[in-house]
Amino acid sequence: MISNRVVLAVDDVGKSYPGAGRPVLDGVTFDVRAGELLCIVGHSGTGKSTLLRCMAGLLPVSTGRVSLHGSPVTGPPEDLAVVFQDYSRSLLPWMRIIDNVTLPLRRTTRSAAERRSAAEAALEAVGLGGTGRLYPWEMSGGMQQRVAIARAIAYRPTVLLMDEPFASVDAQTRADLEDLTLRVRDDFGMTIVLVTHDIDEAVYLGDRVVLLAGRPASVTEEVVVPLPRPRDQVTTKAHPSFVELRTTVLQHIRESAHQQVAR
Repeated sequence: MISNRVVLAVDDVGKSYPGAGRPVLDGVTFDVRAGELLCIVGHSGTGKSTLLRCMAGLLPVSTGRVSLHGSPVTGPPEDLAVVFQDYSRSLLPWMRIIDNVTLPLRRTTRSAAERRSAAEAALEAVGLGGTGRLYPWEMSGGMQQRVAIARAIAYRPTVLLMDEPFASVDAQTRADLEDLTLRVRDDFGMTIVLVTHDIDEAVYLGDRVVLLAGRPASVTEEVVVPLPRPRDQVTTKAHPSFVELRTTVLQHIRESAHQQVAR
């Protein structure tokens, strides 16, 4: 259920790197409401991952401000988790799966038994019940990314940021993980911001799609996605509105690219 309450606010954000010439981001502005699944799309190299890292407090903004629950984000907030694209670097290979999932819970006041119980419940929620004693290298790529999502679920953040989390898996696994993301949002009431370059994925998952384009990048368009829920890989993607929406997003991306070339 999406509310009108703004949970995460990106206000006129710019980001520059020393010695890099022009900035990567300039004047990026949008809000994320409680319970919303918002997708950010754009060409590779646009600055999507840089923006997500600024939202997570992993990179400082150069100008503007990111706020979580109305407070400025100046470092990684307690109430936010991130799932990265590279699951092989996200998980610690020398630790068993159960220990990887409980790792961030050590910052909380939970006992060891409570942490283990939360981790086992999270693994069960992503379809990996009973795998706690395995090591990451004993799992497929898709299973490892499920572990990364389970770790976020166990932590129970209000906001979950996902940085192209399915880019490194095969098409069928990607579809399964997309559906898992929808279940996580619905079952745990999380607000999710997902960065992707895949237009179909953005339209399938999102309540709203934000287009990031330009050099430096800014928000050039926002597209509301009123597709009915629950969504399904077959029926939703066959829906006439899905085709119209993906065409709309693609047209905006191409128009932004042509405008950039013309400058």
